[in-house]
Amino acid sequence: MKDSITEEVLTYWEDLRRGRLVPRRSDNDPRKLRNSLNYTFILEANSPDNIRFRLAGSKLCDCMGMEMRGMPAYSMVRLEDRNDFNQTLQHALASPEILDFQLAPTAIMVLLPMSDEADVVCRMLGCITTDPADPNFPTRFQVQSVAKTRIIAGKSIKPQLVLELAENQKTFRPNIKKATRSGPPHLRIVK
Repeated sequence: MKDSITEEVLTYWEDLRRGRLVPRRSDNDPRKLRNSLNYTFILEANSPDNIRFRLAGSKLCDCMGMEMRGMPAYSMVRLEDRNDFNQTLQHALASPEILDFQLAPTAIMVLLPMSDEADVVCRMLGCITTDPADPNFPTRFQVQSVAKTRIIAGKSIKPQLVLELAENQKTFRPNIKKATRSGPPHLRIVK
């Protein structure tokens, strides 16, 4: 999650939360995602086993070679990964967590849960960072790994530097005592 697009989406999502477990769908304002809007998408769960693309950015559509709106979320991954992928999404909606997928060919996808007006977690704001001009596209992604981050209401998921807890730094000066001698040095031979 280190690139600027993912960072912008993650910061935006964190700002929408305002101390809640997840932000509401109605709080979403796509104009605030100027630089990353083409890389973002929204997934909607109509039922636990029916998670579909509600909106899809142009970069994702370019990678898939088709319009993704209305397609099942698992349609972007290879056949052998689809069941695990869908179960991971279902679990992340049931007990909200952030998903960070490493995909092949080279791509990173982050999924951030959102709720409806009744506070039911049924949507995910996502972004994918990859190069759609890659000669491997259009293709289906292979899931290489997924990292899950548990969400806690009221706490930011982004690490923040707390300056008030930092100690004043003192320069290090070693405590060296020099040996003192009284009288001339002497040697003793032992047989």
